[in-house]
Amino acid sequence: MRYDRPTPGLSQLSIRRKLLLLVLLFMCSILATATLAAYLHRADLIDARKDEIRSIVETVGGQLSELQARFGAHMIDQSTLMERTHALLDNARYRQNGYLFLLNSDGLMISNAGRPELEGESINNLRDSRGVTLIQTLLDQIQGRDTVFWSYRWAISESGQLSDETDKVSYVMRIPGSNWLLGSGVHIGDIDQQVMQRLLTLAILTLALLLATAGLALAVARNITDPINQLALATRRLADGTLETDIAGAERSDEVGALARSIGVLQEQAQENRRLRKLSEHARFLEEFDPVTRLYNRQALGEALEREITRQEQHDSRMAVLVIRLVLLREIATRWGREHAQSVLKEIVDRLRHQLRVDDLLARHGEDTLTLVRPEVGSDAALRTLLRDILDTIAQPVSINNQPYSLHGRIGVSLYPEDGEQEFQLIGRAEEALRAARQEEREWVWFNSLSSAPVDQRLSLWQDIQVALEQDQFYLVFQPIFQLTSNQPVTAEVLLRWRHPEKGLISPAVFIPFAEQTGLVKRIDRWVIQAVARQFEQWSKRGLALPELAVNLSGISFLRPDLEQILREAFEGRPELLKHLELELTEGVLIEDMERIHSQIDRVRQLGAKVSIDDFGTGYSSLSRIRNLNVDRIKIDRSFIDDIETSTQCCKIIEAILHMAHGLRLQVIAEGVENENQLHELRQMNCDLVQGYLLSRPLERQDYERLLEQDLEIDVDMA
Repeated sequence: MRYDRPTPGLSQLSIRRKLLLLVLLFMCSILATATLAAYLHRADLIDARKDEIRSIVETVGGQLSELQARFGAHMIDQSTLMERTHALLDNARYRQNGYLFLLNSDGLMISNAGRPELEGESINNLRDSRGVTLIQTLLDQIQGRDTVFWSYRWAISESGQLSDETDKVSYVMRIPGSNWLLGSGVHIGDIDQQVMQRLLTLAILTLALLLATAGLALAVARNITDPINQLALATRRLADGTLETDIAGAERSDEVGALARSIGVLQEQAQENRRLRKLSEHARFLEEFDPVTRLYNRQALGEALEREITRQEQHDSRMAVLVIRLVLLREIATRWGREHAQSVLKEIVDRLRHQLRVDDLLARHGEDTLTLVRPEVGSDAALRTLLRDILDTIAQPVSINNQPYSLHGRIGVSLYPEDGEQEFQLIGRAEEALRAARQEEREWVWFNSLSSAPVDQRLSLWQDIQVALEQDQFYLVFQPIFQLTSNQPVTAEVLLRWRHPEKGLISPAVFIPFAEQTGLVKRIDRWVIQAVARQFEQWSKRGLALPELAVNLSGISFLRPDLEQILREAFEGRPELLKHLELELTEGVLIEDMERIHSQIDRVRQLGAKVSIDDFGTGYSSLSRIRNLNVDRIKIDRSFIDDIETSTQCCKIIEAILHMAHGLRLQVIAEGVENENQLHELRQMNCDLVQGYLLSRPLERQDYERLLEQDLEIDVDMA
C-alpha cells in the first residue's frame, strides 16, 4: 500500500507532544499577559502615588499659605512662623517613609524631615551622579508656574547613610506670598520593588499552575494516546490476519470509544468474511474433491481428463485410463463400520500416491472405486508393470487400530486414442472393462479385448440423455398420496418419464441407474426441481389449490454444496412456493457423513421445503439414527407392505415404526398399497398416509389436476 509523504508540521508530532505544546503556548500567553499587566500596573501605581503626593502637598501648602498670610499681616512673628511651619511639616508624614520638604527659591533647605542634615543648607551645588544641578532643574521647570512634577535622581537615606541614587518624582508647589517651594516625592525604586514582589508572587502561582496543568495534560494525553496506541496495535494485528485480537476501550463514551467500537465492528465483519470465505472454499473443495481422500471427485476427474485429452492431442501421445475397484472395501464398511473403511481407503490412497508421476491424475470414482489417468503411458509392457505395481500395493495388509485388513484390486483399462477420444468414452469403456474383470474373476481387463456392442449402447444412452435434457423430452407424472384420516389426496410423489422421439417411452429402470452410475443424475435432478417449480407457478396463476409435491433426490444431488442455490434459482421470484415442495431422500443416503446431512437438511428447511426419508427399514438406518434429523416424514419400504397380510413379523415391524415415528412427531407414508386388505391393515395401525396402485396409478398433469378438482375420497375401506 502506498502512503503519501506527510507534510511537515503538527502532523509529525504525537498527540502527547501536541498537548504539551498547547500547554506551553498557554503558559507563555499567561506570562506575556502578566508581564503586560505588571507594566501597566507599575504605571498605575506611579500615577496613584503622584496623585497622592499632589493631594498632600496641596493640602499642606494651603495651610502654609495661611501662615504666610498671618505673617504678612503681622499676626505672628518670624520665629512663630518657622516653629509652626516645622511642626506642620513634621506632622504631615504619611505612609512609612513619606515626608514633605520646604526650600526657598534661593536653594536654601528650610525643612526636610527625611534629610534633617540638609536643613539650613543650600542645595544649589547639589548634583546627581550625572552632574546635573538639581535645584537649577527645579527652578527652570517651575518658572512661571505654581506647581510642577519634578523628576530627578536622589540618594535614599537608610539609617543615616546614603545609598545609591534612584529615580524620584516629586510634586513641588509655590507657596503664595513667599519664595517658598513645598514638595514631596516618591522613589520609583520603591514602586518597582512593590511590583517585583507582586511579580514574584505571580510567578510562583504561575509555576504551580504550569506544573499542575502539565500534569493534567500528561494525564489527559495518556488517557487518549494509550488506548489509541492499543487500537493502532490491534488494527495492525487485524491487518496481519490476527482476527482474535482484543479491542480495548469499547466501553468508553468519548470519541476513542466510538473508534474502538468501529474497529470492533470491522473485526466482526472480518471474522464473518473469513468464515464465509472458508465455507466458500470448503464448498468449492467439495465441488471438486472427495472429502475423505482429498482426491478429485467424479465431476472434477471428467474436467481434468478433458484438459489432458486436449494436451495429448497436441503431443500425439498415448494415455491410459485405469478404473480400480478395491474389492472387499464395502464389506469392511458393513461389518466394521464406515470409519474403518474410510481409514483403509486413505491408507491405500497414500501408498498409491508414492507410486504416481507428477503428471498422473488420481480420483475417487465411487464408493470403492478409484480412477488413475497415466499420460504418455508408453508401451503395453510398461502399462502391465504399472498394473502389477498397483495391485501389489493394494494387496499389502492395512492395520487400523491393530486390526489387519487385506484387500485386493481389479482394474479396467481403456487407452487414448484407441478406445476413444472423449472423456465419457474413455471412462465408460474402462468401467466396462472393470465389469468384465469382475465377471471373469480377473485382475485386470483391457477394453480393446472386449466386444464393443454393449459399450456402444451405453455411450448412445449417455448421449441420448443429454439430448433429452436439452430438448425437454422428459416430463412429470404424479402419483397421489392419500391421508387416511380425511381420505383426501393431500400430496403426490413426482415421477420422471422419458418419451424418446424415436424409441418411444424409455423406462426409468433403464436410464435412472445409468444416470446414477455416470453422474448425469445431478443434471436430471436439477431439471426435475425446475420443472416442479414451473408447475407450481402455473397452478398458482390459475388459482388452483396447490398440493404438496415430493421429489425423490439422489444422494449425490442432495449432498451437493450448491443444492440451496439450485432451489433458490428454480423458485426465483416465488420463494413462497417452496413450502409446497418435499425432498425425499433414500435411506441409503444416511450412510454418508451425518453432520453434512444434518446441515444440508437444516438449510433446505430454512428455505421452507420439507424433507422425508424414503425406503425406510431397508437396513441402512433406524429411527434412533434419524431422531436428531429435522425431517417431516418417513416412507415405509414397500417390501414390508407386500408381506403385511402373510407375515406377522412385518406387521410388528410396521407397528413399531409407526409407534416410534409418532413419538418423534413424524408422519408415516406406506407405499406400494395394491389391495384392500393392505389398506385395511394400515388403517387399523393408524398409518398417516398411503400410496399405491390400489388408490391411483401415476397420473399425467391433466389427470392429476382433475383429481384435485374432484375432491376424490378413498372408498375402498373394508372396515
